[in-house]
Amino acid sequence: MPHLFDPKNIERLEDPERTDFQNPSVVLDLMAFNLGGGFLDFGSGSGYFTFPAYDRFSDHGPFYAADIQTEMIQIFKKKSLEKYGKEPISPLVIQDHKIPLPEMAIENVLMVNVFHELDNPKSVLAEIFRILKAGGSLFVVDWKKEKTPKGPPPEERADEVDIYDDLLSAGFMKIRSWDVYSWHIVVQAIR
Repeated sequence: MPHLFDPKNIERLEDPERTDFQNPSVVLDLMAFNLGGGFLDFGSGSGYFTFPAYDRFSDHGPFYAADIQTEMIQIFKKKSLEKYGKEPISPLVIQDHKIPLPEMAIENVLMVNVFHELDNPKSVLAEIFRILKAGGSLFVVDWKKEKTPKGPPPEERADEVDIYDDLLSAGFMKIRSWDVYSWHIVVQAIR
């Protein structure tokens, strides 16, 4: 199984320098939100991308934060309460690659720094395909397979071509890349 991010290192996700190389606004500017379309942050961690997406597009809900690690969901819930005084973003625990949402429920799914941690990417991408509305988009943001000042070792990272192959296997036909981050690839797949 690939190496999962350790919740004990949460300060790395919250590092203010992260905006220098992975500003959430950059990828959020690429996403098209339709009223009621909904949003899911797959592998939301502490909400580094989830909260800016909600702050910008809250009237286009519902909003979900999903993670396989219950510790991460607990951290997310605590931060949500601190930030909003409530939980306007529904936390979801993913088990056995199943997202507890009905088919075609969401218009936008974002997966940041998670793809390289997946033990079965094809299964996960097929499940995301299932919950996406027709015309909805998945944005995969992950570390380039090269040495960078931060991030996992290059041997733990995925090649962009492997991401494309797995997306095609999951049923996605419209796939493109965006060159918007120095250390990360951004791949958009449309259902």
